[in-house]
Amino acid sequence: MKRGAGRWPRAMGTAVTGLLLAVLGTTAFSWWALGPLRLEPIIVLVVSAGYRLPLVLGFMVVMFLGYVADLISGGVMGLNVVIFTVVYVICQLARRKLDISSWPFQMLSVGVLTILAHLLTAGAMTLTVPSYAPPVNLPLLLLAQALINAFTAPLFFGLNEALVGILAHFGPAERKVSP
Repeated sequence: MKRGAGRWPRAMGTAVTGLLLAVLGTTAFSWWALGPLRLEPIIVLVVSAGYRLPLVLGFMVVMFLGYVADLISGGVMGLNVVIFTVVYVICQLARRKLDISSWPFQMLSVGVLTILAHLLTAGAMTLTVPSYAPPVNLPLLLLAQALINAFTAPLFFGLNEALVGILAHFGPAERKVSP
């Protein structure tokens, strides 16, 4: 009998996957970077949390992922926390009308929200760092990064779901509350 993943295995799986992918992003994934373009699996996990976790629990996971991303990036502290929270809230609002179970929709969501996240980053950097000037080819970079994130999204969604499935299988079963 196959059990569905409850909210706690999904939250723990998303947090652990995010931590592992953030660390791998600085080591194993660094060989793949093409100039400013790189793999960004954490944005995929934020989108996943936004569609698949309850509001408060997902918010805690996204705050953790943003904090980890801020620590690793060495940039403006709190920037990723705010941007991931905005992306998460958009996903929470969209999940009322949309279903993210199909891989084309996963890819589309990740691509669009990648563009939004990078626009917010560029705007925040322009406001907080006086010496920052957005690159002239920013639209091309946004499109390329969105495509990279969109095409790798099913891989990272699948990795997250695998860990969530393992945690759900070995963890305690969710209790059903009867009226």
